[in-house]
Amino acid sequence: MPPAALNDLFDRLSRRAGLSEGVHPHALRHGFASNAADAGAVLDEIADLLGHAGPSSSQVYLHPDPQRLRVAVDRVGALTPRRNG
Repeated sequence: MPPAALNDLFDRLSRRAGLSEGVHPHALRHGFASNAADAGAVLDEIADLLGHAGPSSSQVYLHPDPQRLRVAVDRVGALTPRRNG
């Protein structure tokens, strides 16, 4: 299905569902990537799932959420050995 036809289909379905704004495939990719990150997927895995060549293409799909960033920093801190001194 051509992208324009897919966008039209999503527009019709979102209006039928009573959503105030149209839902588009691109928005679904953003949501998918964010939910995958929340579930613990790393950027390489998300890139794979979205069919991207590498993680740099997938970074744009992740919305910087302060709580998500705090959790990620805490995870890294828990995995990083502490230096003595």
